[in-house]
Amino acid sequence: MLRQQVLARTRTCGVALARPTTRHVCNPLAPSSCPRSSSSAPEQLRCCSTAAGTTPTASVAPEAAAAAASSPSLQELLSTGARLTTAAQAVWAQVLLPGDTAVDATCGNGHDTLFMAQVVGPSGHVHGFDIQDAAIVATRERLESHLSAGGRLPALSLHRACHSRLQELCGSGVARVVAFNLGYLPGAADKRLITTTQSTLAAVEAALEVVMPGGVISILAYVGHPGGQEEYDAVRQLVSELSPSYWVSSETRLLNRPTAPILILLWRRDARVADNSRR
Repeated sequence: MLRQQVLARTRTCGVALARPTTRHVCNPLAPSSCPRSSSSAPEQLRCCSTAAGTTPTASVAPEAAAAAASSPSLQELLSTGARLTTAAQAVWAQVLLPGDTAVDATCGNGHDTLFMAQVVGPSGHVHGFDIQDAAIVATRERLESHLSAGGRLPALSLHRACHSRLQELCGSGVARVVAFNLGYLPGAADKRLITTTQSTLAAVEAALEVVMPGGVISILAYVGHPGGQEEYDAVRQLVSELSPSYWVSSETRLLNRPTAPILILLWRRDARVADNSRR
């Protein structure tokens, strides 16, 4: 089992009413899993090269090419005041390859879903989840308006379903990125409709099975709304219990902005790397 020392939790789906208030960069945890490391890979897609002065390049979607060219580091993003949502996208851009599968577990208005679609390109597959009709409609319209022309739209599966059904609807070990942006639907008239602790825990546990070796799960947790702190605490407890033989986890938060979102990253280690670390 990929999960180690994780207590069993009730997997109930639902929402709660709260009170109103790429430039490709090889994953250092799994370099051997990179399809561009092989000597048989086309030269223009090859990276992980030992040749001095070799610069990794890749053919990516035109919309993502400009951002990928500069690919700022997390330090550069934070020092310039960028939002952690932008930092999360920068991580995805470094991991995703054209043709990959990516999962937006909380698609909202579709901004993250669109970003993923631009990076994986027409040969890729993007899954989006939301329980609200308005979110599914907005996401589909956003992607079609940006990518339909010229056949740039990837395979798109938008699920009006709880994100706890990730594994059921996506499969196991299929996605290079699974992303969560918790809380309420941005711009919604009723901000009392929020993700709940129990369904989010079930969704994160499902994501542990959906992400492939060398892939990443990103979770943006918001603590500024009612129920947000409890949801974050529960997610943090879950990921802190994961075996370091299989997972590397990190947390980024802005200490002088206590209500800003908190970015949690979970890297699934390549099996060969994990085996070596236990020896």
